[in-house]
Amino acid sequence: MSSARPETPLREGLPPLPRAGATPRAVRDALHPEHREAFDRAFRAALETAERELDLQAIHETVEYWRRRAWITRDPEEHRRVVREAVTALTGEMPPDDEPTDISERRL
Repeated sequence: MSSARPETPLREGLPPLPRAGATPRAVRDALHPEHREAFDRAFRAALETAERELDLQAIHETVEYWRRRAWITRDPEEHRRVVREAVTALTGEMPPDDEPTDISERRL
């Protein structure tokens, strides 16, 4: 993986976005803090798989999944709005106002 430079934030206060080929550290740093623990767990699991199978594919797939997740979730308010709209479109019902976004995402 390269140490590709992150993109400049589109809006003030949002983290830089990691480009394709970003390092695991760059991807983790770009994630909203509430997602970093899940990234750490997934990355450690990928490391274990890579060690067991002598294949780095699990690491590459994990880092790419979370890189894309960083792009999608970088603006928590916009992400929440889009998830709520998607749930409404698929179920015909708006999620409760106090429902956490990760719970709403599980409906998708």
